[in-house]
Amino acid sequence: MISADRFIARKDDDFDGWLNARRYGVTATQVSNASTPAGFEKTAAEFLVEWSEPDNAYMKFGRAWESHIADFVQVEFGVDPNEWLIAGENRRHLATPDGLSKNHEWIGEYKTTGKDWLTVEKLPLRYRRQVQWQLHVTGAVKCVVAWLLREEGDGEFVPAWFEPKVGIVERDEELISDLIATADRLWRFVDGEGK
Repeated sequence: MISADRFIARKDDDFDGWLNARRYGVTATQVSNASTPAGFEKTAAEFLVEWSEPDNAYMKFGRAWESHIADFVQVEFGVDPNEWLIAGENRRHLATPDGLSKNHEWIGEYKTTGKDWLTVEKLPLRYRRQVQWQLHVTGAVKCVVAWLLREEGDGEFVPAWFEPKVGIVERDEELISDLIATADRLWRFVDGEGK
């Protein structure tokens, strides 16, 4: 179980507080992006400037349909929606999984996409990294990955399916170890302010 003091900030209650709390560690998106040499440089540079959450039609569609995906996963797998930023045993390791089971053994990760991955084994590498980081931070053993295909209809995005597709991802300790090394290197860089 994740101890209460590791639940840092809720995205839906205090978005600015949640965004600010993310500055005190490395998140799933950051460690995934920093896992290549070019990605590391870009992620490190972005860490040192003012943060903002960009918005576009893809993100709006994702926000509009994420609750539908979360409801489906909650009914089918017992993984509740989550808005908490969670710190790992190492408090610099942070994640906000989309779902978390009551016993904290399962998490959920929900995506809307313009390309059907067919199976969870075809999940893009950047998303596999994010999932493994979230499993590391939470200590969970499995992740329900659910995705909903979007398509254009009458000039706007609409769901291509009634229900999301789902797959189960288990912990990959080798990939987690690589991500920990990347995150720790990124944090050393950021903590030294790029020096």
